[in-house]
Amino acid sequence: MSARPVTLVVDGPIATITLAAPGGLLNRACSEALAEAARGAADTAGVRAVVVRSAGGDFGAGWTAGALAEREGVPGVPALAAGIEALAAVPQPVIAAIPGRAHSAGLEVALACDVRIAAQGATFAMPDTAAGGIPRGGGTQRLPRAVGRAQALRLLLTGEIIDAAEARRIGLVSRVVPSDDLDEAALALARVIASRGPIATRLAKEAVHRGAEMTLEQALRYETDLTVILQSTGDRAEGVRAFQEKREPHFRGE
Repeated sequence: MSARPVTLVVDGPIATITLAAPGGLLNRACSEALAEAARGAADTAGVRAVVVRSAGGDFGAGWTAGALAEREGVPGVPALAAGIEALAAVPQPVIAAIPGRAHSAGLEVALACDVRIAAQGATFAMPDTAAGGIPRGGGTQRLPRAVGRAQALRLLLTGEIIDAAEARRIGLVSRVVPSDDLDEAALALARVIASRGPIATRLAKEAVHRGAEMTLEQALRYETDLTVILQSTGDRAEGVRAFQEKREPHFRGE
């Protein structure tokens, strides 16, 4: 029996999704397994942060030839990128740990995460136009939201491969670390996030993502609405008490 292309492991408040697609190439089976893992992480009680990593040297090198040959938009046929969309829908903060290539579908998986950390040898590219296609997992939409329209068009139209340093310069990744430190750096960040109020971190993520699609006035009003919701929670009250008593808060996610 072949190994699963995606696995999910939950350790306390941190869920780890590991990509293990053969050759780093994604197909429908990998997409469906990613969707299952993403929903599992989202629905597991007590999970406060999610790490997405790779079992191999590449985070994701693209789609398989078979996946690229599939027809999209046919009634009754699930979208090939359903796994990427399920990952983007996870309400908890999601961290991508990128060891090597994040090209095409691999970069689209990374863009579905909230924070991206790269190893020094990682590379990034959207080469789809070279094969006469366009990204099919949200790349044309999430890339400009991450790095701006000019840098996104540069990558989308040329297929240029950029290194980790350039990815950090344009804001595609937030941190670059030695390869041997990558997994621990991602877990350390997940632990920091998990130590915060879980309702607050989810609402902060929601405010950023939804607010980006609104006018500034609408987004500010939405932020206020979420603040009102947060003030009615036990976690918010615990945070205030902990501050007054000069101690670490003990959040329960309620």
